[in-house]
Amino acid sequence: MAPKLFRSRPPAASIDELSILSPRRIAVPVRGEAADREALRAACRLGRPAKADILVITVLEVARNLPLSASLSDELGLAEEVLAEMEGLAAHLGTHVRTTVLQAREAGPAIVDEARRWDADLMVVGLGITPRFGEFSLGRTGTHLLNAAHCRLILLRQALPEDLSAPAPDIT
Repeated sequence: MAPKLFRSRPPAASIDELSILSPRRIAVPVRGEAADREALRAACRLGRPAKADILVITVLEVARNLPLSASLSDELGLAEEVLAEMEGLAAHLGTHVRTTVLQAREAGPAIVDEARRWDADLMVVGLGITPRFGEFSLGRTGTHLLNAAHCRLILLRQALPEDLSAPAPDIT
């Protein structure tokens, strides 16, 4: 029996296969915020060299007092406008994207499930500034994506406004 040191190892994945700079499939969840446009720009730039497929996802959150299959025509119209804007931005950047609208109770689990179903190997998420108790917060969806995404995840946060980026006063 050969010593452990000399046992054959499975072939290591090439650097390109492991690199975040050469994804095959990129998921980009959007809500219609300015941070979404930055996330899509980043996804297009990262995906261009590898000719990656890009899926833009938006989720209509259905209130718990409604059936999951409820018709949300007003919200659907807004979601389609957001996706059309994202398609236009991607076309301007020379990239074709696929889009989908999901209907779910919560956006985070729906995004993770769709990215997994689509076999995404990278997710690029734009985060707006949503202060909670005077501090930056990822929010429910951002926290879920960070904790549950099966693939690599890039979070792009907008710059903090002055009142949030100033260091906390020292009270000692």
